[in-house]
Amino acid sequence: MKIHNYLKAPLKGEIIHGGEGLCPHATVFPGGEIDAPVQFINYTVIPPGCSFGVHEHGNNNEFYVVMAGHGVYTQDGEEAAVEAGDIIMNAPFASHAIRNTGDTDMPLLVFEVDAG
Repeated sequence: MKIHNYLKAPLKGEIIHGGEGLCPHATVFPGGEIDAPVQFINYTVIPPGCSFGVHEHGNNNEFYVVMAGHGVYTQDGEEAAVEAGDIIMNAPFASHAIRNTGDTDMPLLVFEVDAG
């Protein structure tokens, strides 16, 4: 049995994919612990005014679960407002980014799944 508590994971401030500002970040489940095509499960907090920079992945889907706050998600140049409760799926090979446009933290659970 494996149980990891994302709220107790030690966070390290990181610039995510060349984005703006330091985002507290932790890998909750590294891919080696998962017997499925999931590459990782991360917990990241995007402070107000901060962002993940525009980046791409390969043949996989990366999911952002917005747990609080609101911001703007960009995929292949198209923008959409996002808020608490939204689950965003980054398409395989798509460029994508997310930024916090609110005045409170925007915590995310992030996981990546091979598309096959």
